[in-house]
Amino acid sequence: MKKPFRRLLFIFLSLAVLIAFFYAEEDWRGKRAWENCRRELDVRGEVLDWNAYLPPPVPDDKNVFKVSKMAEWFVGRGETNLSKRLENAKSGWFGALDQITNEVQAKDYLAWSDQFESDFALIHEALKRPYARMDGDYAHPFETPVPNFVTVRIVAQTLAQRAHCYLLLNQPEQALKEVTLVHDICRLLEGAPTGKPMTLVAAMINVAISGLYAETLAEGFQKNAWKAPQLAVLQKQLKDINLATFMVEAFKSERAGECHFFETMPQPRISNLFSHGRYSGDKLTFRIFLMRLKDLFPLDSVNGPHGWIYQNMVTIAKFDQKVIDDIDLTNNLVIPQKIDRTQRELEMLEKHHGPYTFIAAILIPNFAKALQTEAYNQTMVNEAQIACALERYRLVHGGYPLMLNVLTPQFVEKLPHDIICGQPLHYRRTSNGKFLLYSVGWNETDDEGQVAPMKAGRPDMEIGDWVWEN
Repeated sequence: MKKPFRRLLFIFLSLAVLIAFFYAEEDWRGKRAWENCRRELDVRGEVLDWNAYLPPPVPDDKNVFKVSKMAEWFVGRGETNLSKRLENAKSGWFGALDQITNEVQAKDYLAWSDQFESDFALIHEALKRPYARMDGDYAHPFETPVPNFVTVRIVAQTLAQRAHCYLLLNQPEQALKEVTLVHDICRLLEGAPTGKPMTLVAAMINVAISGLYAETLAEGFQKNAWKAPQLAVLQKQLKDINLATFMVEAFKSERAGECHFFETMPQPRISNLFSHGRYSGDKLTFRIFLMRLKDLFPLDSVNGPHGWIYQNMVTIAKFDQKVIDDIDLTNNLVIPQKIDRTQRELEMLEKHHGPYTFIAAILIPNFAKALQTEAYNQTMVNEAQIACALERYRLVHGGYPLMLNVLTPQFVEKLPHDIICGQPLHYRRTSNGKFLLYSVGWNETDDEGQVAPMKAGRPDMEIGDWVWEN
């Protein structure tokens, strides 16, 4: 009996040594891969240090969120006092909001929504302050405070609806007041003026609000409502919108936060988090991530070598860099072919994940649609800026110019280019006394100004040109 026992003991000890060697080897490989990755990105000027993304302290008397009620309304998740009142009033409105088509309905809606004027006035006064820094714990990436997207959304929608009513009543100055607040409320999402830290969700809500803003301006052009004074103000507001910058900052900030979390969290705690499918912080998206991770990959992978965590951090850092490189901030370009190719790589990563990629497969977002929407809305913003200049030209000269370049420098300092291809936006006068202005769109093909069919309430962004309708 002793001989078989010694043999089993030898086998057990040999296996233990092999496992220990395997873990040590994988830990060494992972740590080395992460250190090499950090050096490579550092040479490129990329910053992975989470501390670099923390917002600096600001004086209370210059901070938007230190104005009474602003933090209560616009920080955190879920419903707030303001969003509840707006939703309750909205549900009690006696007419469909998207069916206000005449002056009587417009007057009724404005009279009904005047009950919120004092709230909007408070927001307007608060936004005169230069800084928008929320109080909270910024040391831990998944516990940082977030803007209240519910309140931001419903406030912006209500303001846009009021602007719509004022345009129906041919009161452009009042409409300008409402759309200006829609424009300014984005500063809450952007963390003005530092933009730190920028989350992808905040960047996408910023894109959506900017799109709503541009749509409301377009309605004013279609009604020939905007006059020279409003056009000059709107043009200045439009010039300052650069959605791509915040998208890039969001990818950089979230990458740094994710890597910081996994680098500083002890492995036993990571394993415990995965096994329980929860996180002590209130980051809802992270709790969902943990639950999905438990279902997607065997628990043993989490209890595997810590080097696997480092390898996943490498995958996250390098893949996010590909996304960042698909946006050329220097030349103000979005590159559809590169984005589509990177998206296909992500889909392959999700289908064929392994120990080095199982965390990355979940944390890396489905970014293609986000960047496509950003490109479309930024194009609408750029075209709106040119439309302002064209309308100001028409008011002076009695008609639209033959070419866009005559607008500079009197009516626009610099013409925005097509962010898809880097070429000038396409423009021509039409026989009905109007004009056609468009981008080649996501397919990067000049379809002669053909508008794509509607999809989910807006033109299909992958087909046809992105046309400004005047």
